[in-house]
This record gives sequence, structure tokens and C-alpha cells, in this order.
Amino acid sequence: MTHSSSLDDHRGNGWFVALGVVMILTGIGAFAFPLLASLSVELLVGATLLIGGIATFVQAFQEKDWGGVFWQIAIGIVYLAGGLVFLVNPFGGVIALTVLLGAVFFAEGIARVVMGIQMRSERNWGWVVASGAMSILLAMLVFGGFATGASLGLIGVLLGVNFIFAGASFIALGSAKSEKPDEQTA
Repeated sequence: MTHSSSLDDHRGNGWFVALGVVMILTGIGAFAFPLLASLSVELLVGATLLIGGIATFVQAFQEKDWGGVFWQIAIGIVYLAGGLVFLVNPFGGVIALTVLLGAVFFAEGIARVVMGIQMRSERNWGWVVASGAMSILLAMLVFGGFATGASLGLIGVLLGVNFIFAGASFIALGSAKSEKPDEQTA
């Protein structure tokens, strides 16, 4: 490796670290204001559904001879209605997304427990059952948190966790690239 290629390898390390720091700060912000982060996600979903509905309508009316026009218009109506519901009633949208997340955790948990039990002949099958039990516990926490309103910020908390871990990975990547020894300097 020549000196110039070594410089090329290190170019951009600062950008990895900078991105990591921004993502970690964003994650901390989501933790500090989980309901605001949840509402932001909900509004993004609503806007995306609205834009998708408009695009679906445009496509449907561009292809009038196509046999699926009726269904394409029906799908566009569903997208538009969903987007409008999310944008007009943001808290209702947060509740809907949170209920869906809880249902996914519950269904995943049941599936993992059943899969783990069926894998009893495999080594470490108990970890699969434990993972399923954890998903069921998370679902129960999501549904149980509705009484106090704690579940409304759950999406924001999960977003915060995601940003913090992603940020840490970019910082680690940038740091590892800058610490790479130059094996063949002449």
C-alpha cells in the first residue's frame, strides 16, 4: 500500500465519526422527548401514506386501459384515508402504531416459543424460547402501558435506541479506519 492510498483510506473517517455523533445526539433527543419523537414518526407515516395515495391515483388514471384500475383506485383511497387519519389525529396514529407494534411483538413471541419447543432436540433451543418469552413480555408492557400513557412514547424510545446504536457503530467504524496500521509504508 502506498502512502497516497493510505491517505485515501483515512479520508472520510471524520465524516463517519461526525455522523455517529449526530445520530447519538438525535437518539438522546428521542429519549429526552419520546412522545415528540413518536409523533414525528407518526406524522412521517401519515405524510408517506398521503403521498403514496396521490401517486397511486395518478398512476391509475394514466393507465385507464389496464384491468387493475379499479383496484388501484381503491388502494389509493385506502392510502389517502390512512394518511389523512394520521395527519388529522396524530395521537390516534401514535396509538395505532403502538398497538400494531405490541401485536407484532406478541405474535413474534408466540411463534418463537412454539418454534423453540419444536426444536427441543437442538442444542440451545431454550434461548429461542427465552427470546419468544421476552417478546411476549414486551407486548404485555406495551399494552399495559396504555393505562398510564407510557406506551405513547415507546416508538420514540425505540427510535432513540436505534439512533444511539447506529451512531455508536459509525463512530466505531470511523475510529477503526483511522487506527488501521499502514502495513507497507516505504
